[in-house]
Amino acid sequence: MCAIAGLAERNQELIGAMNEALAHRGPDDTGVFEDASVSLGHNRLAILDLSALGHQPMEVEGLTIVFNGEIYNFKELQEELKAGGTQFLSNSDTEVILRGYAREGAEFFRKLRGMWALAIYSAKAGTLVLSRDPFGIKPLYYYEHAGQFAFASELRALRPVLACFGATDNALAHRLYFSLGYMPAPHTPFAEVRKVLPGEILSYNLAGKTLTHAGNVLPYGDGAQELEEALEDTVRAHFVSDVPVGIFYSGGTDSTLLLATARKLGFNPTAFFLRIPNRLDNEFALVAAKELGVAPVIFDFDEGAALSSLERALTTLDEPFADSSYVPTEYLSSQVAKTHKVVLSGEGGDEFFGGYHRHDHLLGLKRGSRIVPAALVRLLPARLRRAVESKINRDPYAAYVEFVRVDDGLVPREEAVGFLRARASVGHDDVGLSIDQEVYLPDDLLFKIDRAGMRHGLEGRVPFLDRRFFAAARALAVSARHGGKAGGKALLKNILSRYLPKNLVERPKQGFSMPLAMAARLPDAVFARAVIEAKKHPELVPLPLAFMDHLAATVHARDEFRRKYPQLAYALLMWGGWRNSFTL
Repeated sequence: MCAIAGLAERNQELIGAMNEALAHRGPDDTGVFEDASVSLGHNRLAILDLSALGHQPMEVEGLTIVFNGEIYNFKELQEELKAGGTQFLSNSDTEVILRGYAREGAEFFRKLRGMWALAIYSAKAGTLVLSRDPFGIKPLYYYEHAGQFAFASELRALRPVLACFGATDNALAHRLYFSLGYMPAPHTPFAEVRKVLPGEILSYNLAGKTLTHAGNVLPYGDGAQELEEALEDTVRAHFVSDVPVGIFYSGGTDSTLLLATARKLGFNPTAFFLRIPNRLDNEFALVAAKELGVAPVIFDFDEGAALSSLERALTTLDEPFADSSYVPTEYLSSQVAKTHKVVLSGEGGDEFFGGYHRHDHLLGLKRGSRIVPAALVRLLPARLRRAVESKINRDPYAAYVEFVRVDDGLVPREEAVGFLRARASVGHDDVGLSIDQEVYLPDDLLFKIDRAGMRHGLEGRVPFLDRRFFAAARALAVSARHGGKAGGKALLKNILSRYLPKNLVERPKQGFSMPLAMAARLPDAVFARAVIEAKKHPELVPLPLAFMDHLAATVHARDEFRRKYPQLAYALLMWGGWRNSFTL
């Protein structure tokens, strides 16, 4: 697990600054490659082949790679390549990718099982090829403007490029943020920077200075397995490591099932549990762990821990992010990283198996007729808006936005609905699940676990996001996966019931988030700065000007707003923190 960066020119100063900005992601080693056409940078968190032979940038057969990720079937692929006469210098997955690419080109990416963001430079072909894993587990940004091209694992590493070559605000991205709580790919805060989409392969021609779409890696692989067999297969694969592997354990269905499966397979990962005040899972999690024969390492998430992590988030996140679960995840990561480099996490279970409350309402919805006009729907309270769109209009996209929006109806939703209609396909799943798998999962949940963990040099692995496991899940009807009950996830709960009694399996879902009341305890001056910054940019913050004037006027007005609209207030706070800290 690492960080990558690159430029389509020789520029020692810029690539040095980009590498330095990503040092937190790879504290074990750093490296730079330069020639007349490109500069490539890498920071390494050593997990597989800890020797110097795993150093990057890596050069083989006239090709140079920078790679961030883990390939779990690299040994199988290495044997396949050896059978064809390929010789290896190391035992790293990086070299397997590079030699496989030398033999088969970008088609080789379709054989990879794992998570990745990579760039391969061919001096002979005069190209830079970028690829991202099909679930979007690992991040990859690129800058393209006025003949300049650069890429990096995080937006912060492109800040020197933005300052040097220019950047403008992406107004649509900011407006989508105030509806969804995150900036969905391919959008970023800047018009000149985009996110590589999950599974996308891009090729940049260095001579012609042109970027083309070169293909996609699909999120499912070959082979048919039973679901439980596929689960054991993916858990086993995710323990491929030359360092100890732990697990983020919340007591919910997903992390508990991962822990139970790991124990069944003979692994004994340390389970790390964060005790958040007034959370029902506190009791359930410890009882379930005891049933599994596990004594979790417990960290307490008190107000001091929450505020210190929140203050870090306000100044270190490189794009606005309003999911408050980032804060406890970042704090837990900071503690776990003191002893571990790798943890498993349960992202993907809800998105594949219908584990959110909204799925109970959205499953089976098709595009309906607009019986109740959107202008009238907007005037209704949140619960009624959801009911109208899901039960009367039966519009899955509009209903989805009503279930997830952070603005409580204060921001026009048309752009968010239109974006989701265009971005999320329905070729393999129900609309609600498709949106969650293709947008919410990579752009919110995986953004969270990547940034929270890699902030402290901790790799998060997500066994549910495995191509073989997804193929097994995808072969089953959505109704079977969900089960038709409130809370869904019938098939995962059926497997978990083999390890735990029913009362520990069939219980309400509780999210892993920070109580927003904790955020309201930040000094008013911090929130006031966000309000003032938002007032300056009405093209980015789509709240009524009169409303913003009222907020800016008094402390009382801001306190009332934070009590009445806690999620929107949190989104505005995080936007302002990013805006004031991410200066060019």
